[in-house]
Amino acid sequence: MNRLFACLLLTAVVALSPAVMADALESKLEQLGKMDNIKVESMRVVKRNDLLTVQTELSNSAVSQQVMFYRFKWLDASGFQVGGEETWKQLVIYGKERKSIQTVAPTPQAADFRIEVQSPNNTVNLFN
Repeated sequence: MNRLFACLLLTAVVALSPAVMADALESKLEQLGKMDNIKVESMRVVKRNDLLTVQTELSNSAVSQQVMFYRFKWLDASGFQVGGEETWKQLVIYGKERKSIQTVAPTPQAADFRIEVQSPNNTVNLFN
């Protein structure tokens, strides 16, 4: 029993480790260009009623408002895209503001996701 408790405790500590969280965040994020002022701070994922629900926290470090666009790609357990391609959604984040976006997977087959983000203020280099 003590061994099981120690394993569960170690798993909880690793799951909360900033390095592990940063790696997990980076693996879900596809930035189209470098965003200087907008940062994806965190993501939370939960399965409700057989559908993935994702909440993403964003922040704007600039004093002026920033416009960004985002969309989600939903993937099945094998990594194939499901639910069709989403349209880009626009989001305005005011100076020094933190904002949250939340979405629900379109189908129960969605087992994973990626979020694509871009901003008109990005420096986009298509040849790298």
